[in-house]
Amino acid sequence: MKLCRLTLVVLAAVSLAGCGILMPTARDRAAKNTPGFKAGYSDGCASATIQDTNYRADQVRDENLYKTDKHYRAGWASGFSNCRTNRTHPMSGPGAGPIPDNQPGGHPN
Repeated sequence: MKLCRLTLVVLAAVSLAGCGILMPTARDRAAKNTPGFKAGYSDGCASATIQDTNYRADQVRDENLYKTDKHYRAGWASGFSNCRTNRTHPMSGPGAGPIPDNQPGGHPN
């Protein structure tokens, strides 16, 4: 049983490493250091931040670079996904608020 679990863990780690998630290649690391990727990351992060505070705001993106530069495009997507906050707030449930409920599920008498 333990051998089966260990085998599954090793196979999962090898699969993720093959995708570059655990160990990015030298080419991936070099791409992240390009000016296009850095500019795209900055614009993507700004877009995510603006949309979190103002849903009507436009994206911050250089459309010409987005269409022509793969590093800018990859950086924009990475910046947007990394900087976007979780849209579901932990205090959105019924009875949620800044003060914890001392009687969860119960009603005060």
